[in-house]
Amino acid sequence: MTGRQGKTYVAAADLLRVFAVGLVACFHIWQQSWFDPGFLPGGVYIDLQRLIRRGYMGVDLLLLLSGFLLYLPAARSGRMPETRTYYAGRLWRILPSYLAAVGIALIFVFIYGPNPGSAPLWRDLLAHLTFTHTFRADTYLWTSLNGVLWTLAVEMQFYLLFPLIGRAFLRRPWLTAGAMTALALGCRLAVSGMEDIQLVFNQLPCMLDLYACGMLAAHLLAHRDGRRSWIWGLGSALCLAGILLVLWVQSPANNRELNQLQMIWRLPLGLLGGGFLWCGGQWAPGLERAVGNRLTRWLAGISYNFYIWHQYLAVKLKVWRVPPYTSELPQMYEGRAWQLRYTLWCFAAAFAAAAVFTYGVERPAYRLRDRIRQKARSK
Repeated sequence: MTGRQGKTYVAAADLLRVFAVGLVACFHIWQQSWFDPGFLPGGVYIDLQRLIRRGYMGVDLLLLLSGFLLYLPAARSGRMPETRTYYAGRLWRILPSYLAAVGIALIFVFIYGPNPGSAPLWRDLLAHLTFTHTFRADTYLWTSLNGVLWTLAVEMQFYLLFPLIGRAFLRRPWLTAGAMTALALGCRLAVSGMEDIQLVFNQLPCMLDLYACGMLAAHLLAHRDGRRSWIWGLGSALCLAGILLVLWVQSPANNRELNQLQMIWRLPLGLLGGGFLWCGGQWAPGLERAVGNRLTRWLAGISYNFYIWHQYLAVKLKVWRVPPYTSELPQMYEGRAWQLRYTLWCFAAAFAAAAVFTYGVERPAYRLRDRIRQKARSK
């Protein structure tokens, strides 16, 4: 959906992808650097760190976006793709960069050793290759094979169910969205009383309402015949302001409360994200072109690999002492100058890796897929 292919392109989707991935990256890099980007214009402190510390909720927006992009073509055509073709397309999209990331992480495990508390390497690897690593704490929370890959497991689990969910949505969109939301709320209520919810609150059943919000936004957009207008830009801006407000109002005292608040605010965040996409799909052509510019499309195009590599490289740069530091805890004792340099190094490394794996792995895989398809058609 990052190319202009008629009515399938929604610039707001690219913008939301860049925004959400940026939120997550800022949070993960902040965890390592403690860099405070706040500033004091006119003596008034603008606390940007408060937003960055809630950046993990960008993952929720990415899952919402996935539901929107998966379902929009079906909503517009009135039919689901052939199941075999759909599964093949998802595997070609996810696997090349994913397997490259797992393979490189595996090499570093042999060099540096596994993480404390992680599963035996064979089990960690097997769980990642089957996208079941979210089911055990030692392959999810303590994995040695790139911590952010847990979201790909949730995505692949949803992809597996999507042909059934999509067909139900085509027949009864509101009923299906309601059932998905009710199931998610019920699962979150069931786990909320547990002493430790880290392993369970981000499992697929607890996140189905995010996918439902995205799919419902696609349904409403596909069935609206009204004119596109600049006024929808205001609607998108209000939804984005609401998203920022959801991040701002949270002030957890500990990790358990952090997880609880994320579950409480997940549905409001999903509704706001869905509203942003619905409004964004109706922007005036001039606004659509302005937002869907080359930079936005390029950032969206490399965002998958940027997401895969940003946290992993941030940790490795610290291990490699890039930039140099002397104290045991550089984020505490090396000062703001080191924090800023380290943050810039992390983003530069993530962008470089994203470009390398997008153009060196992901795009060649697409070309190989197209050649295989053409060869099969010619027989």
